[in-house]
Amino acid sequence: MRGQINPFARLRAVFWFSLALSAFSFAASPAWAQFYVRSPEVGKGEAEIEEHGAFYSGPGEDERLWQSHELEGKYGITERFEVILGGEFEQEIDKNFEAKAIELGGQYEIVQREGDGFGLAFRTLYEFALQSGSPDEILFGPVAKFVRGRDSATINTFFVGQVGEHVEIDSLELKVNWRLKHEFGERWALGVEGFSEIEDLAHAGSFDDQSHRLGPVAYYEFPHAEGRPEWKAVGGILFGVSDAVSDLTYKFDLEVEF
Repeated sequence: MRGQINPFARLRAVFWFSLALSAFSFAASPAWAQFYVRSPEVGKGEAEIEEHGAFYSGPGEDERLWQSHELEGKYGITERFEVILGGEFEQEIDKNFEAKAIELGGQYEIVQREGDGFGLAFRTLYEFALQSGSPDEILFGPVAKFVRGRDSATINTFFVGQVGEHVEIDSLELKVNWRLKHEFGERWALGVEGFSEIEDLAHAGSFDDQSHRLGPVAYYEFPHAEGRPEWKAVGGILFGVSDAVSDLTYKFDLEVEF
């Protein structure tokens, strides 16, 4: 069982992941995009390492990307609070693979869900820009989830403010990520996910000026023995529904929990 694993071993795993991530990040230079719907649940003593990646086809008017990745390590300090360390990476078409930022923050579970019902957490991150001339950013907002039987609905509403000498927007950026999911058993599930972004709420522009995409997603939990790490994989295709984004985004997530 998970409880048989030394909690210090979990913490060491996150530490070494974070150290390697930091070394790689400082060796590169920036950019970004991520397509992952966060859940509010927090577990004391649980360590997780996650890779959230995407590949793009059919460049949009404002988005000319080949691939993007987010690496994230989390550790539950208490039953309600976890610390987060991550990094964002991106490759534009005909350019080198670069790193955009290092993230440091946490998530606090406000309403703990037991079985069916509603769960709520609040997440905040400080993003240290790695590229000269780019602003640091502060992300904050609620993470909500409702479960009924094998069906669930999850929504993330994040606001992003820029800080420092190189601020590029007049207000806040808005990111809304959502997921509708149905579980077919202990391992398989299917769902629909959507991702929207308004770069500057003071100058929202038209629908096509904003970033909007959605599509089908499949979820799988790998079999595992007691006391072993738990692996999860997610894959899907997101269709661009505004002119600003790529026609197709192939997303994948890989998670391991200790």
